[in-house]
Amino acid sequence: MDTSPIVAVASSAGDLEAVSELLSALPAECRAAFIIVQHLDSDRERLLFEALGKSTILPVIHAHDGAVVEQDHVYVITANATLGMTGGRICVTPNPGGLHHPADILFTSLAKERGRSAIGVVLSGEGSDGALGIQALKQGGGATLAQYPGSARFPSMPISAIETGCVDFVLRPNEIARELARLTAPPAGVARCALVIDDNAGLSRGRIMASQSSYCLLTRG
Repeated sequence: MDTSPIVAVASSAGDLEAVSELLSALPAECRAAFIIVQHLDSDRERLLFEALGKSTILPVIHAHDGAVVEQDHVYVITANATLGMTGGRICVTPNPGGLHHPADILFTSLAKERGRSAIGVVLSGEGSDGALGIQALKQGGGATLAQYPGSARFPSMPISAIETGCVDFVLRPNEIARELARLTAPPAGVARCALVIDDNAGLSRGRIMASQSSYCLLTRG
């Protein structure tokens, strides 16, 4: 079974800046594949694809059903679609209609598919999509990150993820990119750090460091 890391990134179609900032800060070689999910219609799909293509030197590809994910490639959800993962391949199904939570679906699928090699990122966005999926990733041993709400145009999605208590890192998008590079560098997953910064959501200020089974909170001034 392939255990190379897959990073799923969820954000709002109304905010291209956060995901563009993250991708632009990634190194050329991250040893991971990236899957971007948003709530898209056909007009937003084109804008997202063009914006991401300008933001990164990594190849940006539409996520097609049956596609085998490759390291250092970015796969972008298509309009009105839902993505999952099975056997190292992307599964694309039509949006069933009603309340659409593509991040929860992808995160949960990825947790089952990759376990500790799955990484979930929740960026700026409206609603709570991603919160349930973040819990599934955490339970599966994967790493979880959320955008610092104070830097988000739409803080609802990252706040919802953080409030689950299952987020390892709370950082700005460019800082998330640096942390992803560290997490995916071999050997990955030895230690995890989370910077949690005080904001209106009632988050505590401190630095949480974890090494396997032991945790330590180092307060900041």
